[in-house]
Amino acid sequence: MSIDDETILLVAAYHDGELSPSETLSMEKRFAAEPELRALATSLRSLSSRLTDVLPADGPPEEMRARIVSEIGLSETGAPLKQQRPAWMALAASLLIGVIIGGGIVAGVNFGTTSSRQATSDVVYAAHLRSLAAPQPFDIASSDRHVVKPWFNGRTAIAPATPDLASEGFPLIGGRVDIVAGVPVPVLVYRHDRHIISVTIVPRQLGASQAEESHDGSNIHRWNGGDLTYWAVSDLNNGDLRHFIAAFQYAR
Repeated sequence: MSIDDETILLVAAYHDGELSPSETLSMEKRFAAEPELRALATSLRSLSSRLTDVLPADGPPEEMRARIVSEIGLSETGAPLKQQRPAWMALAASLLIGVIIGGGIVAGVNFGTTSSRQATSDVVYAAHLRSLAAPQPFDIASSDRHVVKPWFNGRTAIAPATPDLASEGFPLIGGRVDIVAGVPVPVLVYRHDRHIISVTIVPRQLGASQAEESHDGSNIHRWNGGDLTYWAVSDLNNGDLRHFIAAFQYAR
């Protein structure tokens, strides 16, 4: 598999959260459409977390940086992504991806640790905000559960239950695919008055219990169901969001 310098830097910048919302959305679409690129991003996340404690905070010596440039053949000119991140970190990220490509490493996604749960929470919350900034918060618009559910076939490995909660005041309005830890996952989109509720569904986090948190006026609730973990994000008040979750769990 060949990968150009620009893509290497974009994947590294995506991993570090340095892309603009539009660039992030573009990369997530590429991850959803290109399994090999998605696998590389997942492996980079895993390898990067393992190297965090051993890489020097101030970067490697100049001669090491130059050797990395020579080995991987990465041009140092005209790289706009290094404005917010030291150039050596971009080189290290590129080297990591080179190791992944050369060695055929494919790391599994681990949702089990506290840090990964927090990372998942951040990703789910950011994806919800991006959906609100988009023209529509869904990829498919439908209130028919029998239309939304099969739409995910071939797009995600999870076939989510899509309960009809219109009678409870929470009509289904569509669905979309988000990327969590480099993996495409289903998101069900509901509405309550003018409030949007995103329900992101991921493989179950080992040991994860029901939890609630808040970010800048939005509430995030997490719960388990079978071998899946559900994340509901909305600017609904906690009481209404708990009502929604209870109705969702009962209807499933």
